[in-house]
Amino acid sequence: MTERTEILFWKVFKNKFILKEIFNQIHNNEWIEYDEPDKYNVNNRCKFGDTHSLRKMINNDLLPLIKDKIKHGDHIEIDRDSIKNLFSKLSKTQPLQQYNQDEITLSNNNNNNNNNNNNNKFKDEDYLEIIELLMKDRRDEFEITDLIMSATSTNSPDVIRLLVNKPYSVIIYPTTFEFAIKYSNLETIKELINLESINIKNHGILIITAHRKTLKTIITEFIFNDPSLYLIPPPLSLINNNKKQQKQSKNKRLKVSESNLKNKTNNNNNNNNNNNNNNNNNNNNNNNNNNSDEEDEDEEDDEEIKYEYIKFNEFVKLKSTNLLRSFMELDIVQGEFEKNMNSFLKMYHPYERLKVNIQILLKYGTPSLDTIEIKEFLKKIDNIDENDPNHLCKLQELAALQFPNQKNFCFYYSKKYGRIIKEQQQQQQQQQQQQQQQQQQQQEEEEEEEQQQEEEQIDVSFQDYDTYSNVETENEVEEEVNVNEQPEFFNIFNKFRKATVYNLTERYPHETSLYLNAIKEGDIDSMKKLDITLTPEFRLDVSRFHYFQLPKEKEVLMKVWHYLNENSFKQIGINHEILMEFFSSVADVIQPLHLKISSLEDFIMENLNLMLFNSLIKNLNVFQLLLNSFDNFYFSSGILEEMNDLLNHEKIIFGRKCKIIQPDNKYINQLIKSIEMAMEKYNKFIDKPIENGIESFSIFINYLYDQLIRIKGISVDQLDYIRSIIPEQLLAFKCELYRTFFYLNIRSPKLSKYILTRTGISLFTSNTTNHSILFGLNPIEGFSTLDLINYLKLDLFTYDYILGRDDATNNNNNNNNNNNNNNNNNNNNNNNNNNNNNNNNNNSNSKRFINQFDTILKELIKQLSHDICTNVSNRDEIIDGEDFFMVSLNEDLKYSLDIGRKDLFWELLDWIQQYMIKNENLMKYQAYQFNSPYESLLSTGTIFSNVNIIESPHPPPKTTTTATTATTATTAIGSRILKIDNFEKPLPNESTIKIDWNSDKLIEPFKPISKLINSFKFEKDILQSICKVMNVNEIQRFIEYNFFVSNFHILIYSCAVNNNRYDIMSFLLNNYNIKFNTFPTFSKAGNQHSQYLECKFIFENHFEKVKNISKLGLEWRERRDLQFPLILLNDFVLYFCYDEYNTKIYNEFIQDDNLEIRNKVIKKTIEGLMNEYYDESGEEVYNLGGYFQSVIKDQSDKVSIIKSIIEQSDTQLYFKSVLDQFLLESKNERNTDEIESPFNEYIRNLFSQTFINGDIKTCDLILKYYPNQFEITAALISEALRAHNIHIIKYYCKAGNCKNLINNFKNNASLKKLLSKHPIYQYLIFDRLNK
Repeated sequence: MTERTEILFWKVFKNKFILKEIFNQIHNNEWIEYDEPDKYNVNNRCKFGDTHSLRKMINNDLLPLIKDKIKHGDHIEIDRDSIKNLFSKLSKTQPLQQYNQDEITLSNNNNNNNNNNNNNKFKDEDYLEIIELLMKDRRDEFEITDLIMSATSTNSPDVIRLLVNKPYSVIIYPTTFEFAIKYSNLETIKELINLESINIKNHGILIITAHRKTLKTIITEFIFNDPSLYLIPPPLSLINNNKKQQKQSKNKRLKVSESNLKNKTNNNNNNNNNNNNNNNNNNNNNNNNNNSDEEDEDEEDDEEIKYEYIKFNEFVKLKSTNLLRSFMELDIVQGEFEKNMNSFLKMYHPYERLKVNIQILLKYGTPSLDTIEIKEFLKKIDNIDENDPNHLCKLQELAALQFPNQKNFCFYYSKKYGRIIKEQQQQQQQQQQQQQQQQQQQQEEEEEEEQQQEEEQIDVSFQDYDTYSNVETENEVEEEVNVNEQPEFFNIFNKFRKATVYNLTERYPHETSLYLNAIKEGDIDSMKKLDITLTPEFRLDVSRFHYFQLPKEKEVLMKVWHYLNENSFKQIGINHEILMEFFSSVADVIQPLHLKISSLEDFIMENLNLMLFNSLIKNLNVFQLLLNSFDNFYFSSGILEEMNDLLNHEKIIFGRKCKIIQPDNKYINQLIKSIEMAMEKYNKFIDKPIENGIESFSIFINYLYDQLIRIKGISVDQLDYIRSIIPEQLLAFKCELYRTFFYLNIRSPKLSKYILTRTGISLFTSNTTNHSILFGLNPIEGFSTLDLINYLKLDLFTYDYILGRDDATNNNNNNNNNNNNNNNNNNNNNNNNNNNNNNNNNNSNSKRFINQFDTILKELIKQLSHDICTNVSNRDEIIDGEDFFMVSLNEDLKYSLDIGRKDLFWELLDWIQQYMIKNENLMKYQAYQFNSPYESLLSTGTIFSNVNIIESPHPPPKTTTTATTATTATTAIGSRILKIDNFEKPLPNESTIKIDWNSDKLIEPFKPISKLINSFKFEKDILQSICKVMNVNEIQRFIEYNFFVSNFHILIYSCAVNNNRYDIMSFLLNNYNIKFNTFPTFSKAGNQHSQYLECKFIFENHFEKVKNISKLGLEWRERRDLQFPLILLNDFVLYFCYDEYNTKIYNEFIQDDNLEIRNKVIKKTIEGLMNEYYDESGEEVYNLGGYFQSVIKDQSDKVSIIKSIIEQSDTQLYFKSVLDQFLLESKNERNTDEIESPFNEYIRNLFSQTFINGDIKTCDLILKYYPNQFEITAALISEALRAHNIHIIKYYCKAGNCKNLINNFKNNASLKKLLSKHPIYQYLIFDRLNK
């Protein structure tokens, strides 16, 4: 930095006005342009000072900020999720998603850093440093959960090592080992065992339990190889024998159960040892039972010992031959094959695995075979010499003879060896019949019928295999050994098609296997020899799911290609699908332009058009290869029509949750090249026409163009180039919605976001997972939706309107003229949008868009929101009867804040106000005025220069509204008279939608009826967004839009609390009379706001508002008592009119001949309304929704009848007497509750709720300001344990932390008794209680 630059810097820095403007621009402008619409939201930015969540700081890699906050003692909001997120940064492998059953190959310890941590911004040491700082300086706040369990769940052994070792010495609980074996990875398990080997041996874990949850062979083998890590239950044969003996004796029962083995604390090592010895002899088992009887004398005599056995369906999923064999020998597998076991044996299994599978099938799948038959067959297997080169073939032959019902095995056996075993066929058929007869005798009639049907379906003899259809099912593709990766196809729906990537050569004929191996090795000589040896009709007999394995070197692969090309690929071409797969495999390695097909067999050439069409959808590399190799493509008219329909199904804008569907930008160049090649063919067909040639390639080009415009990151320059080589008339459907949407998205994702946030759009994708009915096709029948085609003028939103550009010199004048018409904020936003969009799309700097961003955006808002509100009479039907005006404009407001456009937000608010004035009779939302922001102004506030408040002892006879001037306004609302200088806000007129009560016929306290005004109901999301992005001046400006709506300022206050905006809270408390209903504002766990910061702010700045904390609830109900009469009459009328269920009560109310019944109805109705009124909180009880308007308009006669009865003097008096009675009863009940349930014992008081939530820091703060007012009861302990917040109990078990509590835990017998029942923590607590 030069001396002059430094001087200028300090001049700017010391200029308060300039510095304020600089920071204002930094805070208010969105500096990042996102590539996806849903990434624009108000949560993208937050000041460091307002950032307290550890989770947010970890997710955004703000490690320096975390260190700074820890160093300076700033508050950090730590929850369980944030701890898991932090530990996940040190995860060695990705945690299992829903505990996938696939085998996970683990890296060795030296490669641990080469994992998902590569995405981390910082090194592992940096994250470990954060954990150390938190444990050192914030341990009470950080250790709010079982940290070892959290580290285990995230597969973070480094974290476990740090926490367990000194100086932190975090305890490993027994349940952690069980959890690790079920859900974690091998490295984490080893770390736990190394750190706490004694613990895990004392709490042995069932091998079966571990296997059930993980199905990871590598972990199961590790555990099984270490007998100290598990308990094996007694063999099932032993259990069955014991059951028989128990029928004749009174010994303790043994029960086979699926529940977990629960070892009692008094059985410990002896019980474990006896259980292990059960595998060796019966005597130890009997001793164990006797010991159990003696130790359990004080418990129930008939208590059952529960063991767990592995279920058969989990057992067969193991991929370790040794484990399968061992579990069978231990006799701990419970169950047997289900009815469908016809695909259990696999031809591709090696010798040992096939042998074990045969043993499994004999033991669990053929119960009808007697022991002698099984022994004889096993003897034949044992006689096979494993040193014999043909030992696998012999075993396969025995299996095929013994198990003819193994359809796939026998089919592939005959296919591979070409053998028909006729001499054994009759014997096998007789054996099958005998088995069927035995099964029929053992089963009931219904089971017999089902079994016969099944046997008819699977009874296939060896003779049938010669002519067996080569129709394969996907069930035949087994996930066993992954030998190659699945190629990625362009089309997002087809690239995940089923294709085998496994070594299935054992299934194929011998010649096919040899040829495939020759191709894989690039052995041209072997391929030639096989071609000479084999018949000319030889074809590769492979599965239609086959994936070709090719040579790794491109030069070798090219030799293979040239050889097969010379032979017209006849060896590959069993059908066009297999040939397409081969082309795809080669073209994924070698660029298709470097390949060329010389010729193909005639039957393949007949399907060339179909191959071209399929390649267009599945793999553009093959599409380019075919275009580069052939010129003559014939398409019939019928095929063209079918192709066009299928390709139109790809025009999908968004999927579930309105998520835009965009392929990755790595396909851009491939698509551009495909379009170029297709255009070359198209131009050739113009010069030399062929039948339907132009038409077919016109479809292809339009399809490729549609795929191109939805690719993420496509630039306008690239799109301009493509449009320059495609004739304008060729690009059909110029006004199509699909293209309009993606043109908008290319211009800016902010524009496409507006469409995606429209009300009714999401209904297109609700309740469905089928992409065929996603938006872009026809609307779903039976749904009311916003069909964009009907409301968006597609002829206006053309390519030129959205993406059209001109030279900068020609456009400067237009831009200058437009900029002069916009305010500064708008100007800044427009320039920001245009510049960022140009940079994002890599557009030429010499060109500018013809239409500005705001021009397009405001036209979208006008057509899809404003015009519908003003011109569409049945607009509410779009969203199933809701108020379209209210919903749509709320979405517009939310959208403007999401994209950082406050100027647009204020413009929309002005439009809303003007619309409400012009369409007063259409407004569906009315609000009361009492306790509004206007009425709640404080005379000491700074919003207005002079506010004089005169409290009236009694309400005036009528509500009056005076005209406003620019100098002084005097108004009377309720019981307050306000005189405000320089008040320019006009007082609202009373809504025309109301019940015309006759005040002269009403008595106090029912008159005057509180005034109703039309109001716009802002959704909670809007209010939350406002409190995130606006300053206090903007907040006041916003409040004035609902300045006369009951409790609106209180609603803003609650949103400010929820967003930790203490500047807004301070502003509202200093200018408005805000009385707390409860404190903290949100007492439940799970809210995003910080209870600690709220309490700290209020205690330090406005303690007088919560000084009498025990009285807040009582004062709130007293205020309710005063306000309830003001709304009672209107609610009474609505109660009878709104719900058809109340028709009977209404009829009883309007009858004149029985006043006793009417009075009962009045009393019951008032009681119900009062209960509902006192149950609700917030502003809703003061406002009336759209149903009030419908009642007034549609049921005017009914309203008039109810009104006339209420206005009768007798009815008025009875109303008053009932109301007085209920209010008195409510007051007496509150007084009684206060006496019988003191505040310090109340489970929902300030301290109790915070204690249950486990917030130690806030609890200490509360006790500081309210010393000796609270105690920790057994009920609180139970609730905290139920919420898994043991840490706060441990904290207050220390006597030094209880000095401000009424009680402490020292020698607390009831507390000890309660904690002693906890299965894990009880032994940790006792030591603390006695200190």
